[in-house]
Amino acid sequence: MTLIRTSQRERLTAANRPDGCAVFSAGQFLIHADGTGRFDRHYHEFEEFWLIASGSATVLVGDTTHRVAAGDIIRTAPGLEHDILDVADELRVFWVSVGLPPGSTGAHLHRTPDLAVKHLVPVASRRAAGE
Repeated sequence: MTLIRTSQRERLTAANRPDGCAVFSAGQFLIHADGTGRFDRHYHEFEEFWLIASGSATVLVGDTTHRVAAGDIIRTAPGLEHDILDVADELRVFWVSVGLPPGSTGAHLHRTPDLAVKHLVPVASRRAAGE
């Protein structure tokens, strides 16, 4: 496969990954800025990169919160929890996962069962600097 049509909800997975490809998962997700978006606090056994294609949000990576906007890239190291705390504008993210350890399923992992439950992502208003 040389083309992944993320606009049609396609993803790169173990089932369609080309032989020798270091990336084992890729795709996109969208969090609407209307209070209906859901996300879970999780971590992985591999590196994951997010490219913020559009929108803005507050993202937790480990113990650090980041305000992100279009063009930003987030890296989560293996074992580092991450979550979306709020969105100010509809958030479109493309992700790429690399470095799947032998025996790993590539799934979201959770420190406690309650973190596996997808929470509502609240809408945050952002004020322009100087207002």
